[in-house]
This record gives sequence, structure tokens and C-alpha cells, in this order.
Amino acid sequence: MNDQQVQIFTSEDGQAHLEVTLEQETVWLSQAQMAELFGKDVRTINEHVGNVFAEAELEKEGTIRKFRIVRQEGKRQVQREIDHYNLDAIISVGYRVKSHRGVQFRKWATQVLKNHLVQGYTLNQRRLTERGIEFEQAVSLLSRTLTNQGLVSTEGEAVARVISDYARSWSLLQGYDEQQLTELNIKQPGMHSLALEEALRAIGELKQTLIAKGEATELFGQVRGDGLTSALATIEQGFGDELFYPNVATRAAHLLYFVIKNHPLADGNKRCGSFLFLWYLRRNASFLARPVEQLINDNTLVALALLVAESLPDQKTLMIRLIEHFILLKDS
Repeated sequence: MNDQQVQIFTSEDGQAHLEVTLEQETVWLSQAQMAELFGKDVRTINEHVGNVFAEAELEKEGTIRKFRIVRQEGKRQVQREIDHYNLDAIISVGYRVKSHRGVQFRKWATQVLKNHLVQGYTLNQRRLTERGIEFEQAVSLLSRTLTNQGLVSTEGEAVARVISDYARSWSLLQGYDEQQLTELNIKQPGMHSLALEEALRAIGELKQTLIAKGEATELFGQVRGDGLTSALATIEQGFGDELFYPNVATRAAHLLYFVIKNHPLADGNKRCGSFLFLWYLRRNASFLARPVEQLINDNTLVALALLVAESLPDQKTLMIRLIEHFILLKDS
């Protein structure tokens, strides 16, 4: 879904009527549109948006885009470049303002995006084009990771294997059909959360072990700001019974991504992110189709961490899919 499109969203009470921009496999709203959606003033929305970025819940890059819109100013129509925010940001703001319309919008947006993906990846030539673009992104990411990290031997082979394994699935499946898209949305109620205190205690123990081996310094695992708190809280978010991250695979994938990309620690973000990723999977092993060790070995985990670290902000969806690919869930 690379071409810009517009869909109309109307709230159940009929009070909110929005022209929603669709581009780059997500939806976009301006602050004024979010104010109308959530029934708040623009100043309140602006404050919440600022807090989302200040607390490192999301990064600005890849989350904000400028779209040219035409609007009436007095007696004349003018074109303005206006900041718009993607679905991740919209959901975060909706969670903060506790608006029921946020639930309606999320369900609507999810269905709209799913329909576009199904249409794009099933019956027509566009399906192959989209897959080809994503494959090119993956190959580009592979090349950049190997070059920037100077990888050879075991680690380099592991990174290449991760990409080639995923690429084989693309070739076999020729993209995601309805069944695969549904599988990504498996709901697993009763998942076990990871508390901040437990995470910090475990990171502290890991730190002492690595220092004893001469593989870390005192900077390792030192918390910077609220980034780690935000990462652990974000994967638990939802409206009522509606979870934003409804299964172990998507929660673990986002946890690994958030810790590595948002740099909540002074040093050791890749190692700590990988450690928490495995710990979260083991804590929720009852939801997995196989033991964690059979799903992700050490080399695969190193490769995933390096790929996440080298990925560009607009490749977030690609990276989440890549990580989820290795986490097989039990049938509900």
C-alpha cells in the first residue's frame, strides 16, 4: 500500500467524521483530526503527543509525516504542509485520553489495513510487486548489517540464514493471504507480564556475570530515562478487553525492537533486549508451539538483534514480521 489513498471514518455516534489518509501500510491523522476523533481540544492532543515522544514510547522518525492539505482560510483556499501521525501514535494518544472512540477507530483501521493487504497480496500482480519491494528491503538490510558490523564466519552466516529463511517463506507463500494475516492476530488471553523491578533485577545479575567475565563495564544496563518502563508498559496496552499486542509473538517482537531501537540503557541495549526477549518467551512458554530453544538458537538471536539495530525506522514493520516469523504459537 504505497499509493496514498483516503478512507472515510465515522464514529458510531456520528459525531466524528474524518477523511483518513492511508499510506505506507498505515493510517495517518493530524492533531486536529485526533482532537475531533477523541472529543478533545487540539492543545490537549498536542500535549499527549509530546509526552509520547518525550517518554520514548515512540520515535518521531517514521511516526510523523507531512501531508499537503487544502483548507479554507478566510475567503481563500490555501495549501499547507501539516504533520500527520501514524496508527501507533494515534493508539498511544487514544490510550492516554481514555476515549472509547479510540477502540472504534483502531478496529476500523485494522480492518481497512487488512483489506488492503489481502487485496494487495492475493489475486493480482501488485502482490508480487509488494513482495519484491519488501524482499529488496531485506536484502539491502542484510548488506548494510554485514558491512557496518564487519561480520564474518558464524555471525555473518547467521544473519544471512535469517534473511534467506524468511525469503524462502516469501517465495513459497507469495505473500500473506487471509489465513496468514489472521494468524498474526491470534489472541492469547492470560499472558504473563514482565514487571520493571524483575527486569532491572535480572539485568543487574546479567551485568555482574558479564563484568566478572570482562565482557561489560559499569555502564552496562544503567537505565536512561523512562524508556525501559515505557517498553514494558507499551506491550501490555489495550482498551478494556481489546489488546493492542494480542499474543506472545507480537509482544516479544516489539519488546526486542523497543529496547534495541529506543536505547533505554546507557550500554548493552542489544544484549539486554535479547535477554529480556528470551525471558519473556520462557515466561510465556505455555503459549508457544515448541520450547524456546527449538524456536530461536543463539546465532539466530544475535542475527535478529543486529538486524534490528541496523534497520531504518521505516522498516519497523518488516523487522516485527521477521522476528514474529520465528515464534510459533499454539493453536487457540
